[in-house]
Amino acid sequence: MNELRVLDVMTPDVVVATADCHARQLVDVLTDFGVSGLPIVDERDRVLGVVSEADLLITVSDPGDDADPSAAELMTAPAVTVGADAPIRFAARLMARHRVRRLPVVEDGSGRLLGIVTRGDLMRRALRSDAAVERDVVDQVVLPAFGVDPTAIDVKVADGVVTLHGAVERRSAAQRLAALARAVDGVTGVVEELSWRVDDTVVRHRHAPGR
Repeated sequence: MNELRVLDVMTPDVVVATADCHARQLVDVLTDFGVSGLPIVDERDRVLGVVSEADLLITVSDPGDDADPSAAELMTAPAVTVGADAPIRFAARLMARHRVRRLPVVEDGSGRLLGIVTRGDLMRRALRSDAAVERDVVDQVVLPAFGVDPTAIDVKVADGVVTLHGAVERRSAAQRLAALARAVDGVTGVVEELSWRVDDTVVRHRHAPGR
């Protein structure tokens, strides 16, 4: 099964801050960009921790003597992170276990920030009904597919996993249908069981005359 990964649903453009930023600066950044949390990174974009609205609210409610603590003092560290190749089901379990609303997505080995995935990203994929997902796969993928007979394609969805049965003329069409189905909201995986008559994905080399 071709299971959906965190890489497929994450947001690659992430608003970040450094450990020396102070609370007032962080509040401005959250407000200006309309986000509820910030990964705190070092000079190599490695994730050090996360500052959330809740962390900043504590400072606002009890400011002390004009206190303006730094991100290093406010952040939750070490941050709960997830790898880009992790299945989205694993990311959802990780969020539930640690009671967080977002996960920085990091490069395995280096810890370098690649993106961020939120509860909303996962909900759009994981919490739609199978019937709704099936309708969208048929309407958005199968019916508009050029060169494909939609009556020859059968779509089934169970727990977000789409299974494609039937026949197409070319192998590339089967691959294209599977790739497009993976992009539909609510799809968590695709099982491609389409038969094809012509394998147009194989490059055939022609030899020059006399060779």
